Amino acid sequence: MTFFRKIFGATNLTKTQNLYGTGEDWRKADKKQLAIYKENITNGIENGEVSILMLGRFLMGAGEPEEGERMLHQAVLDNVEGAESDYVDSVSYYYMMTDKYNRSAKQDPWYIKWVDAAKVCVENGENESEVRLADIYSTCYDINDPEFEDIAKETIRLYKIAASKHQSRAALNYAIFIMDKLATEAYKKIKNSQDVEWSSAEPYILQALTDEKNTSDRDYAYSTMARYYSTIIHKKVAQAIDCYIKEIELDGIAEDIKYNEKKVLSYMAPDIKDKDYIYTTLNNYNIYFDFLCLSYFLKKQGEMEEICDNYVYQIDKKRGSNFSKSMSRDQAMDILSKYYLANESELSNKDIKFTKASYDFMEKRKASIAAID
Repeated sequence: MTFFRKIFGATNLTKTQNLYGTGEDWRKADKKQLAIYKENITNGIENGEVSILMLGRFLMGAGEPEEGERMLHQAVLDNVEGAESDYVDSVSYYYMMTDKYNRSAKQDPWYIKWVDAAKVCVENGENESEVRLADIYSTCYDINDPEFEDIAKETIRLYKIAASKHQSRAALNYAIFIMDKLATEAYKKIKNSQDVEWSSAEPYILQALTDEKNTSDRDYAYSTMARYYSTIIHKKVAQAIDCYIKEIELDGIAEDIKYNEKKVLSYMAPDIKDKDYIYTTLNNYNIYFDFLCLSYFLKKQGEMEEICDNYVYQIDKKRGSNFSKSMSRDQAMDILSKYYLANESELSNKDIKFTKASYDFMEKRKASIAAID
């Protein structure tokens, strides 16, 4: 977000920062220092050094939001250059700091003025204006709101324009909007149709990896990419559980899981902060699916059905609610592990092959596996 942009004219940047402070300075300053900044900004306006907009921004960020908003909105009415953009950024900042940058913003008396100013910024062709307005819509409207469908159409239009211009976070936020709202099962039920598929997010996620490569949102873009493909894997594991319950073939599911895992690994940067969490998530899905495939095979053979049913119940209690509940997940997995290790060659010949994640899991539990009678 471009909050607290500096309008210093021809003055020296270091000097003005010392005199007037920056957004970060204002947030950290005590009351005495804030009073000094306020006096300096007021004098700077009188001397023509800075714009009246700076005082409005300062007040919004320094504990006098009502006066700051009044001043900035008056600047909008007076057609002060850049006033709309400063108004939008300042109110956005205030809403975020007061936990109102969400659906509750629509109940706030500033909301209409905020959106109207953002629309003017778009009409004026201002930098980053499309993504800013799209973010407001996507954050402040929920799929259950009666006006959401119309708002969603405009939000999509704005995000597509913003992404085509490579505006900051445009591709990333559009992908998240698709994943969190447009492509959800909940929205599908409301509309009785699926106009936007989950896969629609993929090209924007991949664009975000490039667009945010050198920004503070780089790691978030990679985490979103991993969430996108991991969610597909999650759905495939759920599909496999349904196949187990209905006793139908697992055709293509293993290949789909491997394909999406490879996507995550191929795009992943080695130094992102959530790397360990992402790898753990992928490993867990591999483990769940490996043991599910073994359970599927054994039940089909009429072997260890109670153990297999227990395992399926433990990994998905909703889908497996009709199955036996006589042991914990670890107990069921230990028994299945012992069977797998004792029959590894035979199972391998029948294309039941555990991944490294499952072998690592069994290694950690080798004592409890060995203790099984």
